Amino acid sequence: MSYQNHLYVWDDRFLYITSGMASDVTQRHTVTLLVALNDAGFVLGNPNGQSQRYQAALVARHTPRSLDASETALLSLNFDPQSYEHHALTAFLGNQAVRAVILKPGAINPQDMLRIGSGTLDKAALFRLTTELPLAISGYQPVKVPMDMRALHVAQKIKKELPLTSTVADIAAEVGLSPDRLSHLFSDKLGIPIKSYILWARMRRAVELIARGEPLSAIAYDVGFSDSAHLTRTYKQFFGLTPSFVAKAMKIDML
Repeated sequence: MSYQNHLYVWDDRFLYITSGMASDVTQRHTVTLLVALNDAGFVLGNPNGQSQRYQAALVARHTPRSLDASETALLSLNFDPQSYEHHALTAFLGNQAVRAVILKPGAINPQDMLRIGSGTLDKAALFRLTTELPLAISGYQPVKVPMDMRALHVAQKIKKELPLTSTVADIAAEVGLSPDRLSHLFSDKLGIPIKSYILWARMRRAVELIARGEPLSAIAYDVGFSDSAHLTRTYKQFFGLTPSFVAKAMKIDML
């Protein structure tokens, strides 16, 4: 079967499908579900040189790992730190950095998995699949996650309203809190430092601009980096892919 390299980006998650991918050690600011789309599986390694092959795995945020999916097409589903799924899957992981998982038989329509690999799954079914995949994990149980509306409001302002060059002090002034109080609230309620979340918002904006065909130098300036090399290093840390690869070899859908 022919697989397309494809990146789908929603407000609170992103999904990419790649074929024959390998990357050096990276770490994401999101919890990640990786699923091989054939029986060959993929290999995750850690900075100590240890590695293990998986068919499907959950990776905690900020976990350094290399990836070798050179023998398979790979589905990588990543949830924004403000999302319910991020918090629920993080609770499921517990103290584990990487957890092998099994998708329950029959929980996911196999035709949907084939169609997502070929890029022919419609947008509504695609989003439904991203919601169903965590629920299909054997042993996973949805949990009650208290979501603080103040922290969610700040997260939305960062992504949707404020300039991406905004500092923590700028954002604190916008929402009427001291920088220290805002930083504590955000980290306590969303489980991620606000500076890391600002960086995630900048990376998401970079994807949008890549999808429009903007040059990397202009994108770097727009999202607050000194040059395209700095953008490339940071982008690869987030996505495991360089922006030039995404621009040239992947189809991008902002949904």
